[in-house]
Amino acid sequence: NNHFGIKCGRSWDGRTVRADDDAPNECFRAYRHAKDSYRDHSKFLRTGARYAFLFRLKITDYKGWARGLKKAGYATDPRYADRLINIIELYDLDRYDTKKGLEWIEEFPNPHQPYLANDMVYIIARRGDTFEKLSDELGISKKKLRTYNELPKDYQFMGGEIVYLEKKHRRATKEYIVYVVRQGDSMYSISQKFGIRLKNLYKLNKMDPDSPAPKVGDILRLR
Repeated sequence: NNHFGIKCGRSWDGRTVRADDDAPNECFRAYRHAKDSYRDHSKFLRTGARYAFLFRLKITDYKGWARGLKKAGYATDPRYADRLINIIELYDLDRYDTKKGLEWIEEFPNPHQPYLANDMVYIIARRGDTFEKLSDELGISKKKLRTYNELPKDYQFMGGEIVYLEKKHRRATKEYIVYVVRQGDSMYSISQKFGIRLKNLYKLNKMDPDSPAPKVGDILRLR
């Protein structure tokens, strides 16, 4: 229930859980309920001396807050501020500061959770999703959603599919050089898994769409 990944720290005497992060087996706070996580996160920021300067900013200054959090050492990711700002602007999350934002959440009471991987934002489709429904919720045209994910107009979501909200890369990120094909994999599923355009995945492996499907155990280049 630690929704913000807060580490234990010297002052924490509550429940804990261990996980690998910047170092192996680090100590993280654990909570009985998710609401306790949100309450502790607010307390964490409000009472931490290094975050005090942030509270002189306007509560609607999301760019100032994002950059200030990074400056204060809130996150180790050097791109934390830019990534946070990008997600806020991609989803127009600052609209929640207005009455129109409340109208949006009433229309979409259970929005899709955004995720970030391979330096791209994506969601996981649910059974019953359609391009039209996703377009209305996400504010991205149906055509772009189909193009970004290389899907035909009549595609029907089964649930569980990765749906990118931006154009895929020509190759995988640096930590993924090759991939060993597993049972159930296809060239398309691999391209979605690593955020690579399908035609580029074929090109990297000197294949074309008419080539035989990769077999379990085959090694594919990702960059």
